[in-house]
Amino acid sequence: MQNGTVLFTGGGLALYPYADYSSLAIGKSGIRNLAYSLHQELSPKGIYVGTLTINGFVKEGTYFSPENIANTFYSMYENRTETEIMFEEK
Repeated sequence: MQNGTVLFTGGGLALYPYADYSSLAIGKSGIRNLAYSLHQELSPKGIYVGTLTINGFVKEGTYFSPENIANTFYSMYENRTETEIMFEEK
């Protein structure tokens, strides 16, 4: 049974901290931890929780375009299988 969806947007600083952006990295790590914790708690109730960790700069006309990100979020919503998807250029 599917009862809802919660999606978060994270950033690569959660996994690859950089001293000049340490305060931002703390926030991104917190979002990632919250997503995983909520996933554990809510998935048995049919609520999907996922986070898309964007490891790059959002910019139109690039791999990190808002359209590509939105399509990935929609795929997460539809599939409901992964707690985290790493959005990074291959």
